[in-house]
Order: sequence, then structure tokens, then C-alpha cells
Amino acid sequence: MEFSHFEKYSKDFMDDHVFNMNTLGYNVIEGFLSEEECRFLRGRLEKAVNEYVPFDDSERSFLDKYHMHDLLCKDIAFGKTLEDPRIQQLIGALLGEYWIMYAYTSSSLPPNGNNYGSRLHVDSPRFIPNYPTNLGIIWALDDFTLDNGATYVLPGSHNTHMVPSDELFKKKSIRLTCKKGAIVVLNARMWHAAGVNTTDTFRHALTINMCRPYMKQRMDWVRFIPEAIANQLNEQARRIIGYDTRLPSSLEEFFQPEEKRLYKGGQE
Repeated sequence: MEFSHFEKYSKDFMDDHVFNMNTLGYNVIEGFLSEEECRFLRGRLEKAVNEYVPFDDSERSFLDKYHMHDLLCKDIAFGKTLEDPRIQQLIGALLGEYWIMYAYTSSSLPPNGNNYGSRLHVDSPRFIPNYPTNLGIIWALDDFTLDNGATYVLPGSHNTHMVPSDELFKKKSIRLTCKKGAIVVLNARMWHAAGVNTTDTFRHALTINMCRPYMKQRMDWVRFIPEAIANQLNEQARRIIGYDTRLPSSLEEFFQPEEKRLYKGGQE
């Protein structure tokens, strides 16, 4: 499955996207993935979920059993999603062209249940007015419906340091319903929560959190992801993983000519 062949969006589309992100804090883009692409990725995600074994005595590992943190290490199919030029365009318009990946996970809601994302939360603790540091993308691999846990969001809440009460969130939040194949781009400072899946089938999605290139990532992805996978990805995907923002571990690596430096210059 290839994701690098898509054409970029028009200026009018991007103007609308940036406006929605700045004011509402989110943008829903329907038809981003095809039926075939959703089925392909969903099958691989289901395999990872079914094979997951929590780490002994780790509460976080148990809580995250429906959030796979190492998908990029398991199957190159997930890494290929980072080659999509539309992703670069949508995120670069807000974080700058050299943004990198903080985390790449999943969000699966089990039948008649929820997951750790169902609590009221933000995905970034930093509040800097008019300066987003983190954005998120949700790839909907199934329909997001009111019955299977469509995400609750509090529109505009990324623009304030205020922490909403449960009552305020319940009163002012909306549900992000969409068809499978859609993506949701959201400001990581926006308050949100996954819903509860009241159906008898799983609801699957992929998620990514993106940050500025000078920020630390959740994982040392360059070391974590097997080279056999990373070496098959294009330049864009490798930059997103963190190959252009590595730190030298010796003076030999530090005193390299510009073109061989591990941390590329000019990334702001």
C-alpha cells in the first residue's frame, strides 16, 4: 500500500483548514482514505491489538492495551502513512515544514467498552497563545458514530488556559461523527474525550501526535524503529520519525560537515 502519490490540496482548501484549526481547534476531512486502504490498515491494527500482552505490574501498560505505541516497529504499512504529502501540507501550515512525530499510536474502542482516551483530557500540557506546539491526527478506520464512541471535543478550548469542569464540557462539547476513511486534525490543546462504544464490534482508528522539530519525542524513534523498516521509507517519513533531529553522541559525530550532520540546520 502506497501513500506518497496523493496530490496536494488547493490554496482555498488550505485556507479553510487553517481557519478551522485556529478558531475551532479541529478540522474533519472526509474521504482521506479509500475503502481498500481502511480495510488494509484495520486488518494490521487488529492483529496488533489481538497479540498485545501488557507488561507485568505496569498499570499504564494495562490502561494502554487499546493504544498500540509500537505500530511503526511492527509493520511497514503504518510507516508508509507518513509518506503522504497531504499530511505534510496539513501539519506544515501550522507547525512549520520541519515538524516531527511525538507519538504514533492507535485508539481502538472494544465492544461495549471504552479505552484510556475516554477520560476528559488534552494531548499537550503547554498553553502558549497563538503558538501551537502539538497537533494530532486521527485516521478513522471505521465509521465514527454516536453508538460506537465518536469523539467529544470542546470547540475553541485550545485558545484558553481554562480547564473545563465536567459539567461545562458536557454542556458545550460536540461529537465528531464521520465516515471511515476520514481524518480529524486537532489542536492538541483542545479538550476532548473518546466516547463509549455501545455496539458489539470494535471501532478502530490510528492516531499521531506531532510537535515542533526542537522538541523531544515520546520515544527515541530512530533507535526504536527497526532499520529494516525505516530504511524503506522516503525522505519525508524519515524526517518525521526524527532522522534530521538526532543528537550527536561523540565529537566525531559533532564535527561533521553540514550535509552529514545528524541535526540539520535551519529547522525552526
